[in-house]
Amino acid sequence: MRIGFDVRPFLKEETGIGIYFRNLLFSLSQIDQDNEYYLFSSSFKDRFLTHKIPPFSRMRFRDFPIPVKAVSFFWNKLGWPPLDYFFKTGLDLTHSPSPLILPTKGKKVITVYDLFFMDFPNMTDKEARKDFLRKTEGSLNKADGIVTISQFTKKQLTDRFSLDQNKVKVIYLGLNQSFWKVMSQEELEETRTKYALPSTFLLFVGALEPRKNLLNLIEALKIIHEKHKKILLVLVGPKRQDYINIINKIKELELEPWVRMMGYVYEKELRTFYRLASVFVFPSLLEGFGLPLLEAMASDLPVAASQTSAITEIVKDACLYFNPYDPEDMAEKIILVLEDKNLQHALITRGKRRASDFNWERTAAETLSFYRSLLER
Repeated sequence: MRIGFDVRPFLKEETGIGIYFRNLLFSLSQIDQDNEYYLFSSSFKDRFLTHKIPPFSRMRFRDFPIPVKAVSFFWNKLGWPPLDYFFKTGLDLTHSPSPLILPTKGKKVITVYDLFFMDFPNMTDKEARKDFLRKTEGSLNKADGIVTISQFTKKQLTDRFSLDQNKVKVIYLGLNQSFWKVMSQEELEETRTKYALPSTFLLFVGALEPRKNLLNLIEALKIIHEKHKKILLVLVGPKRQDYINIINKIKELELEPWVRMMGYVYEKELRTFYRLASVFVFPSLLEGFGLPLLEAMASDLPVAASQTSAITEIVKDACLYFNPYDPEDMAEKIILVLEDKNLQHALITRGKRRASDFNWERTAAETLSFYRSLLER
């Protein structure tokens, strides 16, 4: 079986989609010695780093100096050229990291994480508004297989579109084993000193975009300061389209000394943030999965999160839930976790138990089985 992938989502900084695809491919390289893998990347100025190339035993990797926008234009607008063209061979199956199919002569698989771009179009980025809204329905119909990362997203799809249930497969994401490792005091103190972190602080991890609902979290922080005590909020993640709004909200509420935006942080240092924090807060309005939740739970960090979308499916009883639209409720739940040592211990224990249910090898095995089933049909 010749399988093609677009690996551009983890060309540079990795957030949700990039983390998913990188881990999927590296895990596939560990369990599959039989099939041939064809990996495509393109960028006018950035080259794919060697250590990021999955070590498949049978692989062809092509990295073209073609602008990302040019490739996306031809694929999304014209459906041409097929991915097969870049490798001068016919591909049996391609797997797209987005809801839009990759043009190919073989079977087509897509991954749909959620339908946020349909539910909240005004909160999505320009690319999602331009391409996903117009193209997704047609892509769903043309795809031979659809991977979703939660039952929540599968239900969203089947409720809205007339899809063959057999071509929609729920495959949960995994968790990097590194988040289970206990870190040395020296490593932790190095990060604490580098960023001048106090002994107690709240942590959020994710892109600074509207769906993450950080404006309400900052409102909640102001309430926590008034009802509990002053505490630092640390935001770790790339600065996306909500960055300026967050800056303005911080200034409006006079919280400049109490909110720190760290930008994108690589995994090793990210692990220390989880280990140093007091409570992980995840106020997202809608998630198809929520990988940072697993990372926090594996890191012995109690979690407070939105009672919405796939979050309750993934976390179950391992966090304290709040209404993401109500900063008062959010603040009350965070204060409760900060003050109640028994609750902290219970959440940490349940969190570790729940996080242990997820691993990338299982994700890869189920995905590979899905590929095979599609080719057998």
